[in-house]
Amino acid sequence: MSWKLFKYEIVNLTSSVITIIFGFIFPIGMVLLFSFAFGGEVTDTSALHTQLFIQFALTIPLAILLIGHAVNYASELESGAALRFKLFGHSERSLLVSKMLANLFFLTISLAIYTIVVSLALQVNAPSVGAVFTFLGFYYIFSAIVFVLGHAIATIFGQVGKVMGTTMTLYFLLMILGGMMGVQPDNLPDGVRHISMGLPLYWITMYLNDFWVGGSFNFVPLIITTLGLAVLSIGLFGLALWLRKKGKIKQGAKPAYYD
Repeated sequence: MSWKLFKYEIVNLTSSVITIIFGFIFPIGMVLLFSFAFGGEVTDTSALHTQLFIQFALTIPLAILLIGHAVNYASELESGAALRFKLFGHSERSLLVSKMLANLFFLTISLAIYTIVVSLALQVNAPSVGAVFTFLGFYYIFSAIVFVLGHAIATIFGQVGKVMGTTMTLYFLLMILGGMMGVQPDNLPDGVRHISMGLPLYWITMYLNDFWVGGSFNFVPLIITTLGLAVLSIGLFGLALWLRKKGKIKQGAKPAYYD
């Protein structure tokens, strides 16, 4: 990995309005909004705040990696910048590694700020040691999977407008299925609820709350659904590479000096 590429990616992230709004401001705002809206309807306020904290922490990788990274990469493809990087001797692997590390670094900062602000503003229960390791382990694995998914979508569509429309739709769809839009997954229609149960977000947002304070947690569904999402993302990424190799997708205009 090149340090210059890493710094370039950080600059890209900090200058992205979408990343700043949806990766930093939106999660904090939604937690505070829902805590105010539903706080009077429950007796255990700290349990509600803890569940909201867990739920909206998961929107950060969706915003930064699924939307932000995908749109930034699509912009590079559309402008020909990604191709110019290769012409200047940067391999696709080094570019991909730089992007992933920069995005995960940025994600960590966002998560830290989110945790500090929400913990100070609300009554979030202190987690058990096992819950901390479980949450962070899943968090970064899920983030890596989402990064691959966003990269695949950007590679397939290659245009900012199409990529933004696709990732934004997927973002809000995952939020709905994960119970982050005010309706718990178990209250969704049966068919939709079964789709929700096929996602790792369901098992984290619905059942990690008890484990957070020392209760039990069934890891099997979480592992299976996470693996399923990983296979789907990697498969889509492989499809994107195959389509590009076959010349079925366009990767931006070639520079005049390209041979």
